[in-house]
Amino acid sequence: MIHAYDEMYLDDAMETLGNAVEYAVLFCGMDGQEFLNLFIISGLAGEFGKGNVKYVSGMSGVEFARLVLEICGKQCGDIHELPYVDYPPEYWIGWILAYYQWHSGKSFETICRRISYNDLRNVYGVLHEADPSKAADVFDRMMNSGHETNLAVQRKKCGLSQSQLAKAADISIRSIQLYEQRKADIGKAQYNHLAAIAKVLGCTINDIME
Repeated sequence: MIHAYDEMYLDDAMETLGNAVEYAVLFCGMDGQEFLNLFIISGLAGEFGKGNVKYVSGMSGVEFARLVLEICGKQCGDIHELPYVDYPPEYWIGWILAYYQWHSGKSFETICRRISYNDLRNVYGVLHEADPSKAADVFDRMMNSGHETNLAVQRKKCGLSQSQLAKAADISIRSIQLYEQRKADIGKAQYNHLAAIAKVLGCTINDIME
């Protein structure tokens, strides 16, 4: 699996987003889902998800949250530093979300479109003491449950059958079927195959990744 950025920045990213969510929800009184939505709307989620050092390591969680709010025209009080709280659920939600984004390589927008803040809050009790990789397995199942693959969605947007896509991309129809059934990991496909599929569908490689 291709991770979103260099692992050396992961701990900082998890702590930063954990503290940002904690600050926004507990000290600014925001709804958790609203803050995640603003995080994405602000454009900072894209930079954070690429491991931009300015954001994942160069700011405290409070500074990052305040920047998200400022960009979106929101304000919070004058608290500039978090008082100590022993890792509340709000912190864990940001912390594990940062881990899963790094682990999966998916964008925050893609993840939050299928896993809500409340979904994360609901699994806190059973997952917050588990290894993050165990949580990632649960989130993978949540992402895939009841949803078509991105490849299938893009293919149907273009009005192509599996066989038509396979022929146009010069890839076996069995490969297309396996990717769409999630019996083969499209993230492990050869780059030239992904590039060919994306070219036929008129989208980016990221658009067909899971």
